[in-house]
Amino acid sequence: MPSPRSDEIRRVHSPVRRACGLVLGIGLALSACTDTIRLAQDFTDSGGGTLSGNGGTTSSGTGGAGATSGAGATSGAGATSGAAGAGPCQMSYCQGKLYHCGNCMDDDGDGLVDSADPECTGPCDDTEDSYFGGIPGQNNSPCHEDCYFDQDTGAGNDHCYWNQACDMSSVSPDYPPSGDARCAYDENAHTAGTNASCAELRATQDPSCLSYCLPLAPNGCDCFGCCELPADSGSFVWIGSADRTGGTCTPDKLSDPAACHPCTPVKSCFNACDPCEICVGRTAPAPSCAGSGTSQCQGGATPCGQPGQAECGNDEYCVTGCCEAAPK
Repeated sequence: MPSPRSDEIRRVHSPVRRACGLVLGIGLALSACTDTIRLAQDFTDSGGGTLSGNGGTTSSGTGGAGATSGAGATSGAGATSGAAGAGPCQMSYCQGKLYHCGNCMDDDGDGLVDSADPECTGPCDDTEDSYFGGIPGQNNSPCHEDCYFDQDTGAGNDHCYWNQACDMSSVSPDYPPSGDARCAYDENAHTAGTNASCAELRATQDPSCLSYCLPLAPNGCDCFGCCELPADSGSFVWIGSADRTGGTCTPDKLSDPAACHPCTPVKSCFNACDPCEICVGRTAPAPSCAGSGTSQCQGGATPCGQPGQAECGNDEYCVTGCCEAAPK
């Protein structure tokens, strides 16, 4: 049964989505709708009253003309939503906020929406045109890393700790993955918030980090945004790679270390990319998995993202083929 909170979100968002349907129908900027939806979310969070939209209507939950989400069945005029037989796209919130990769819209115009877009790594991802998270303040403490796949800096809510100065590849002249000389490799580097050494952090993370962050990490990534890209390549890049203009790591630049900075995965909090899984950089199980009988998801998670599989439920997100709870 829907919660009162869910009913309130639907009440506020319904007219906003209808107004966005008109905006998309006449070809105006997608960002205007996204900003309006965020305004509605902030308004709801603050306990405000009813927001009412003006103008034309569109089918409820279709995500606007031409939008896509999931693996390709049509739902509403010109829109696709979810896998065959699935219902309308479910907006997914990151700690109460709505970002590009959870808003049921095709923000980069590539015909793929949210979790169906390979550059979306979770609901706490505000860019669909690169692997970069793009949230102001996200993992913004020099050298020190916590869970990459939530919206905040600091390990207080996730108890994940890493120091990019512990990465043996962080040497002159480029100091990857951070690109910051302050993070030059030092096996004795002190990591804020913990007395654990580099070796200890590689070997183990707090159980609360593993229970909170590891389910959010896409298959093929560690908790700190170091991902095997291309999938099955044995090469790892930091999806937080950026310059002054924003994220630089995109699927077409994976072989460019200046755009996709090399990194060494932290094995203590690493979600391996298995052959029968969907992984970051791989949108379907490997051909070698066919007929193996191995589940797409381990641990009882609901499979998603493939033809015939339903959309994830409220407060969930399709993280590389498995429905996981969105961070609160």
